Amino acid sequence: MSPAAPAGSGRALFWRLVWIYNSGCIAAIVITLILVLLGLEFTGWQWLMIMAQLPLAVIIYTSIDVWVIHRHTRPIAAALDTLDRTSTASPADLSRALVQSLNLPLLSFLRVTFLHGPIVAIIVPTCMVLTSPWTDAYFARWQVLTFSAMVLFFASPTHAIFEFFAVSRAMVPTILRLSRALGSPLAPGYQRRLIAVRLKSKLLYLAIFVTALPLVFFAASVIFKVERIMLTRGINVALSDMLPLYLWVGGLVIICMAGSVIMALLTANEVSSSATRLVEAMGEVEKNRLDRVRLDVVSTDEYAEINRGFLMMVEALQEEQRILAISHDLAGELQLDLLIARIMHETTQLLNAERSTLFVHDPKTGELFSLYAEGDGLREIRIPVDRGIAGAVFASGVMENISDPYEDPRFGKEVDRRTGFITRSILCAPISNKAGTRIGVTQVLNKRQGAFNPRDEARLRAFSAQIAVCLENARLFEDVLNMKNYNESILKSTSNGIITLDADNVIVTANDAAVALVGGSREAVVGQQARAAFCGDNSWIADSIERAARTADPALAFDVQIARVDAAPASVNLTTAPLIDAADKRIGSMLVMEDITAEKRVRSTMSRYMSAEVAEQLLAAGEDELIGKDQKVSVLFADVRGFTSIAESIGARETVAMLNAYFTEMVDVVLRNGGILDKYIGDAMMALFGAPFATARDADNAVATANQMMRALTRINAQRTRDRHPKLDIGIGVSTGEVIVGNIGSAKRMEYTVIGDNVNLASRLEGANKLYGSKILISEFTRDALGSPVLLREIDRIRVRGKARPVAIHESLQYRSNEIDRGLGAMLEAFENGLAAYRALEWEQAEAAFEQALVAMPGDGPSRVYRDRCRQFRVVPPPPDWDGVWALTSK
Repeated sequence: MSPAAPAGSGRALFWRLVWIYNSGCIAAIVITLILVLLGLEFTGWQWLMIMAQLPLAVIIYTSIDVWVIHRHTRPIAAALDTLDRTSTASPADLSRALVQSLNLPLLSFLRVTFLHGPIVAIIVPTCMVLTSPWTDAYFARWQVLTFSAMVLFFASPTHAIFEFFAVSRAMVPTILRLSRALGSPLAPGYQRRLIAVRLKSKLLYLAIFVTALPLVFFAASVIFKVERIMLTRGINVALSDMLPLYLWVGGLVIICMAGSVIMALLTANEVSSSATRLVEAMGEVEKNRLDRVRLDVVSTDEYAEINRGFLMMVEALQEEQRILAISHDLAGELQLDLLIARIMHETTQLLNAERSTLFVHDPKTGELFSLYAEGDGLREIRIPVDRGIAGAVFASGVMENISDPYEDPRFGKEVDRRTGFITRSILCAPISNKAGTRIGVTQVLNKRQGAFNPRDEARLRAFSAQIAVCLENARLFEDVLNMKNYNESILKSTSNGIITLDADNVIVTANDAAVALVGGSREAVVGQQARAAFCGDNSWIADSIERAARTADPALAFDVQIARVDAAPASVNLTTAPLIDAADKRIGSMLVMEDITAEKRVRSTMSRYMSAEVAEQLLAAGEDELIGKDQKVSVLFADVRGFTSIAESIGARETVAMLNAYFTEMVDVVLRNGGILDKYIGDAMMALFGAPFATARDADNAVATANQMMRALTRINAQRTRDRHPKLDIGIGVSTGEVIVGNIGSAKRMEYTVIGDNVNLASRLEGANKLYGSKILISEFTRDALGSPVLLREIDRIRVRGKARPVAIHESLQYRSNEIDRGLGAMLEAFENGLAAYRALEWEQAEAAFEQALVAMPGDGPSRVYRDRCRQFRVVPPPPDWDGVWALTSK
């Protein structure tokens, strides 16, 4: 039984091939039976036996062939059935099916030649031999051998040739369907699987199997028949008498065989040579080397017509390339004068004419004018729009091809008479813009060979359309260039840096201010991707551009820095805005950079002496805030104790390093609390709180600064201890009150500072720390101005030199608040009791209280000072009018 056939299109193809195979079999059987009837001398019984055995033999070899056909069509049928179901298939399946379809004619030929033919040549004669004893057919040996030879030499080649061409035709629709579904050429890996059958091989096969082998069979059968006839008639002829016949027949066969093979080879070589030349020419075309195509017509056969047609195609391609090259060149030229000159020259060359002119319409004068007329020597020709051939074409909008201009009444002969030129033919085409408005005409004169033909008309029509585009582009470019120059002038005169980018975030323009801000050269900026131009420390600019592009909203960044390779960073206010066209579509972005580097430099200088907030306020308020005025200010003095001895012990370099480290920490504390650094006084520093702008918390900030300076000193001393350097000790004085604030100094050098009694008092309090052994002393005025509770203790009432009014002073202990439970609280309570007894002139009770304070906190300076005073007053009491105020006799 034959194998199951595929379904759908695959099944139809399978049965189509089986039908072709059976048709070939029938043809081969008919040829074989005709030859058997004519030459094998079968008896009626033998014919009957042959016809009885033939169905069995047909079933056997047909089953084998059908199975092979099914194997050959399996990949093709699978791809076709997939296309039937889904309209698509994998490229691999389609490629395999396409390769199998292209190889199938040859596979069918090989199957018939090397499988089907030998099987038939074996099966049928075997049946004849095996059945002879049973059927009394008794086939002669020569009959069996001759039958096999007829199958191999006649039937099998006939069947193979028939199936090759029939399968080739039958596979065309399938090949086309698979190729279209694949949609691309076969991959090289699949192309290598194709089996190429050269024309030479086909012709040799025909020469050998259709001519040579049948001739051999014919010669052998003729000799055999002659000898058999003579034997059946009882005629015995000697071999020497038969030798001339053998030589004659053999010679004819050899000559005919040689001739057929030689003719096949010569024909194949001629055809192959013609095909090779054509393939080589096609290869040059494929490589776009049309000028190297050489394909001479050297015969009168079909290839001569093919070569003529191919050469015409190459000529058309060359012309097309030339048109494209001209169009490309014209499109690249935007200067109108140069464009017109090139148009004139290329039009003449393109149409192989003597002259050409481009007339452009001047709507103001109603004339056609040429800025350049090729060959005339005239710079301009003007023609009314209703005159001449050019005017008629412009008015009608219809191309004119005139072979004899002198016979046309519209032709203006006066131009020829004036120039001496003879016009033999004219081809004139209108030029219209994209709106359909005619803007001029192209006129070509005198075709060099013959008259202008329809192909020339088509060329000039296409070329005129291109000329219209070029003219419009040139005019548009001129307008855009003027606008560009205008915009560039604006950008160049703008102090702000402006950078524009396209929709792909590529920098298009950058004015001088922008290049200076970004750094480098214009070439290094323009044309760069935003991510490439703004990278590293400047990547935030690219982020801003992308964010503005996503949100379609402007992005603002104030007081930001742009890093530069060739200069210090620039400070800018940056605006990133998306550029939107009339269709509300983003076409790019724009960066606007306001250079605030100078302002930032001033702010940076000011920030060394005051906090950034105060500096901003001062810059916003302007110079009026620096004019002298009375203002309530908290003044802070801080001084390093024992600085002279420290400096002498460590040397100048170490002294400078020590002071720099110390001042860095202390000034940061001042600025953090809203103060400004007034000045350095050697190892001392003076800070102001409330200048130039007063706040309700100036006293609180000053006291907080003093306490934080003491904590900072603890950190400094910890590091100095690790570095084996002596510890530092400082004293701080703070006073609050009215002072004079402003720029004070000479015309050449001025300084923003404060002067007044409270400044002197703060300085005296800083020095009083030495007397009392304290760290931070504040005046009663500062205490009264405090808005938040602070850990304080009253120290004394003092009278500074030069002032009659006493001042109460207090020690700020907020920096030691964590010691309340470690003796500080008990010490403060005992000190307060001692101070009350001291002011009541109860010296023993006061001394006892201060001793108790020293027990709670040994080393407390104020307690020790008061204990010593009490001891002194017990021996030498103060005068009766003593008011309890201690006079400071030193600064």
